[in-house]
Amino acid sequence: MAKHNDDEKEQRVQAPTMDRARGQLSSAYAPGAFFTFEGGLGTCVALPDRESGYLEAAIGDTVRKQILSRFEEAVISWFSRAIRCRGDAPKHQIKPALCVEELLLSDDYKGIKPIDRGRFIFLNPVKMGYVPAPMTFVCNTCKMFRQFSGVKATANAIGEFDPCRCPNPKQKGKCQWRQLDVVFVHWSGHWEPVIPGKWDWNTEKKELREPINRCPLCHGDDFTLDTSSPSIGKWFFKCANPNCGHIEENSWLKNDPDTIKVLGNDFPARISEARMEPVSSRASSAFYAQSEQFILFDAGQDNLLAALDPSQSSRLAEFIAEKFGYGRARPTIDEMGRLLCEGGHSAEWQTYLDEQRTLETAKTMGPSAQLFIEQFEKNLQARVDRWFRSEPPLLRETNELPPIVQATLADRGVFSSRYDPFRLAVEHEALRRNKLQATKGGSCRSAFVRFDALDQDLAPNAPGERKELEGKTRKLLDRLGIKTMGLIREFDLCRFTYGYSRVQSVPAFEKRNEWMPVKLNLFPSVQTPDGGGRRPIYVITQANEAIYVKLDEREVFKWLQKVGPSDMIEWPLDDAKPLGAHLLERTVPFGRFLQEVRPKKEPRAYLYAYTLLHTMSHMLMKAVAEHSGLDLGSLGEYIFPADLAFVVYRNGTTMDLGNLSSLWRNENERFLRYLLEPKTLSCNSGSLCAKHGGACPDCILVPETSCIAMNQLLSRSVLRGGDAPREDGQHEFITGFLQSVNEHNAA
Repeated sequence: MAKHNDDEKEQRVQAPTMDRARGQLSSAYAPGAFFTFEGGLGTCVALPDRESGYLEAAIGDTVRKQILSRFEEAVISWFSRAIRCRGDAPKHQIKPALCVEELLLSDDYKGIKPIDRGRFIFLNPVKMGYVPAPMTFVCNTCKMFRQFSGVKATANAIGEFDPCRCPNPKQKGKCQWRQLDVVFVHWSGHWEPVIPGKWDWNTEKKELREPINRCPLCHGDDFTLDTSSPSIGKWFFKCANPNCGHIEENSWLKNDPDTIKVLGNDFPARISEARMEPVSSRASSAFYAQSEQFILFDAGQDNLLAALDPSQSSRLAEFIAEKFGYGRARPTIDEMGRLLCEGGHSAEWQTYLDEQRTLETAKTMGPSAQLFIEQFEKNLQARVDRWFRSEPPLLRETNELPPIVQATLADRGVFSSRYDPFRLAVEHEALRRNKLQATKGGSCRSAFVRFDALDQDLAPNAPGERKELEGKTRKLLDRLGIKTMGLIREFDLCRFTYGYSRVQSVPAFEKRNEWMPVKLNLFPSVQTPDGGGRRPIYVITQANEAIYVKLDEREVFKWLQKVGPSDMIEWPLDDAKPLGAHLLERTVPFGRFLQEVRPKKEPRAYLYAYTLLHTMSHMLMKAVAEHSGLDLGSLGEYIFPADLAFVVYRNGTTMDLGNLSSLWRNENERFLRYLLEPKTLSCNSGSLCAKHGGACPDCILVPETSCIAMNQLLSRSVLRGGDAPREDGQHEFITGFLQSVNEHNAA
């Protein structure tokens, strides 16, 4: 491994720490990130704080299970996309070690193993360590280059930076040294400082060969670095020996040692896969933190949590079938027992009962048996699954999930978790149980209060005014096509950061006409109180105010009929299945960064529904920022496509000052009317914006830190009518949702 990495490990015990907002520490300043302090002086790389192993996040076991489930799902999705990025018959087979960190690979290094909970620790990002890096310097006067293994080595050689030692005869005494903030990075996650030599493979000894930082002609070890070109890729080293001055033609080509070790003897034929890229340490491509977020479940919602466990896929099918009107997927466990006994399988049922009693006994043994309990629960569920999957099956499922939904459920890896409609349906159900239908506590403040059925805290003091306001609100909501809109007082979210990548933030990208896998790296291990080392997962939870919106599915259906997508839904209004069931049958995978959403394709009902929800969410965010005093960057969104709902929430870990509840008390009716005003639906860029997708910074784009879909799948046309969104390659103009709604809703 490179010397700078060894030096980092040595300095972690003595590394200084920095204080930042927890959200920043878990993302922009996560371990492995490059950054500069205020003023731009000095580049550093972040390290885990030496005491961070003692700062465990205050989260319950249910949250831990959710994090591990989401983490495992993200790892599986990343690996499957990276390993298959070259298709079924690639010229060069991709090795699994180039896709994810080896800790995540199975023992045979061919796939992903189940996440080992004991190898990870959930930390509260309070402080982060750092060390100056890279330790490479160049003189602005004489172009002399110096490189050191670390801070200690640099301090010991501080005399070399004396201006009087400048070798330039015309500028004697005017040396001016600066830290070189350029590094070489690779999609394996490895980075290297700028050095004259490069890593290579010794084909005879079959081992990695370290860089030779000497001139190949005179063997001198002094170099100048010509940085006169504005393009970093055109910089070059020159031997500083005045009697030599040799310029190595390929001195700026660097190889990644991690990739070379994995490729071994294949390296000479696949050298392009190991080429590193020079970038400024300030460039975003130098570091991408990988994170996920989800809605917190209550402790008693194990059934919902089990539906999201990748190892219990049948639970999710059961949930989807029951929620969306396809019938219950399986009998209850008691009914299963009766059917097994009636079918002559009493011994199988008795074995299940014996194992169930063993599990109940283990649950009384305390936290020490937790890992055993989790594994035993999975084994017990696997036994139940075998009853339905054996040949012939001992029991048969009773649901009527259509084949397209079953196939999509079986291949959920094509969805990124933030756009997975099945996962989002489960999370919406958790939100419904925890907040939307929660009973009122001892105070007058409800967990969720509808704007057309106010509680004492949000309603005007006069009883007559309250009833009048609720009536006006209902009429305005009807004009907006909204069935339910209200305030969630505590929108419980968890965001966790589990690793990073470099060069690209996606599992694969095209480079030199060949697809390259991007490696998912975990953060360096931290020391825990028991003396062991665990990989950190940085966790932030928040419970801020939010506005919940659920559209009227009948109005959405009527609008879709007017738009005319290519896979139009047939939905009798008396159908027992909700519109969301038909949307699930027409789901479209987006990709983690929406790379699967292409312009000028067939208009799809699911894409139009998502674009409608996303655009209305941005419109609401703009309105909230306009009336509440909150900045757009302090807001976030969560979209539930199958439930035709979304949430706009205040995003942050600082004290919630109740801006959204104050917004309703002070503005209420005016706020809703603002959403209907032509000015709100217009854009200062006029026709220019409409011709390019109907979304720009002047109308509905928001900071990307606030947007769940990278400011894509947006168009004002889905609200007000106009040019079709860029994803629709068949229609020139479409009817807007608000146009459709107000054709039969009088003002």
